[in-house]
Amino acid sequence: MVPFVFSARLYLETPMNLFSSSIETVALPTEKPKFDFDDFFIEQWERLCEVVYHLTGDWDEAQDIALDTFIQLYRKPPQDDQNLYGWIYRVATNRGLNSLRANKRRVHYESQKIYGNSEKEHSHDPEERIERRQEKELVRKTLASMNNRSARLLVLRHSGFSYKELADIFNVSKNSIGTLLVRAGREFESIHKKSTNSDQED
Repeated sequence: MVPFVFSARLYLETPMNLFSSSIETVALPTEKPKFDFDDFFIEQWERLCEVVYHLTGDWDEAQDIALDTFIQLYRKPPQDDQNLYGWIYRVATNRGLNSLRANKRRVHYESQKIYGNSEKEHSHDPEERIERRQEKELVRKTLASMNNRSARLLVLRHSGFSYKELADIFNVSKNSIGTLLVRAGREFESIHKKSTNSDQED
């Protein structure tokens, strides 16, 4: 079952924002999207949340970012609706990176679980769990310091996206994805190494 599917429609179509602590009027678009919003939401919701979670480390925030992205899509869909798939992931990962950069020093709650989350802790060793969490924080710190496209490219690739999917998302040829990933990987390694050395000196 896809979470929030009915909630998203309620959020978008109700005259009052029932999901906000302070009730605010929601300005509805004059025209409904030309595409089937419901089907697109159902198809992409869970995967989009998981991708953003890999950036933020916070499942609740990942859902908020994903929902905000769908709201933007509903209200102001891109003029070219031939690649909504690419648009939704570009916008959501950009929002996730912005959030990550704005909250570099916060504590991430890694104990949250999502649909077979790949970050689920398997070790019962407290020291090993601490080391794993510290490494995840360092990875996110590295991503926050990277070029925007490179960081998003790595996150999406490690979230299971194929070369073709990445090409569609970034509007580049499939043949160029390999080169872009190599460059992004080198950038990640360079920044990660500097961050590791800096932490060790501290």
